[in-house]
Amino acid sequence: MARRKRFSIEDILEAAFQVVRKSGIEHLTARAIAQELKSSTMPIYTCVNSMREVEESVVKRAWEILQGYQARSWTGDVFIDMGLGYVLFSKEEKYLFKCIHAETYEDINTRYSEKNFENSLQKLADNPMFKNLSQKMAEKILFHGFLFSHGFASLLNSGMSTDVRSLRSEKAIVELFKEASEFAWQGLKSAMD
Repeated sequence: MARRKRFSIEDILEAAFQVVRKSGIEHLTARAIAQELKSSTMPIYTCVNSMREVEESVVKRAWEILQGYQARSWTGDVFIDMGLGYVLFSKEEKYLFKCIHAETYEDINTRYSEKNFENSLQKLADNPMFKNLSQKMAEKILFHGFLFSHGFASLLNSGMSTDVRSLRSEKAIVELFKEASEFAWQGLKSAMD
């Protein structure tokens, strides 16, 4: 009689995700997953084809969580909310943020990044700010918005800047981001005139 599997592939992937969320992708090993499951490594090796499969699953899930942050209404302005979601994701999901930028998973991250960019353009199609812009100009504005958001997010995630590191509350981050976005938008509008 065959032994019944104690853990499913879903259990293993969930445990792997929790390891990365708590400690970072660099700590994702079969042993760390087994510790999370309170098990030996045997179920991992019998359920998954490779650790790369597990890693890729975690990276994809990190992207899904980022998309959830970017879909939330933080201010009521879709353009600002997408950037702000990215920034708050970097603060609240420090290791997942690093995961979606890990060079080891460049192929997956590039694919998801491009997909995220396209989805963002679609969301902005009805935004009054984007309504009468050419596709090329809309892409340029979105890309510049990403550069700004990524810089803010990276500083917040790394803790390198004292000014950014001192932002403890979500409200403080939202206010600074809105203020900086307004400065950036005014400059962009003057460049378009």
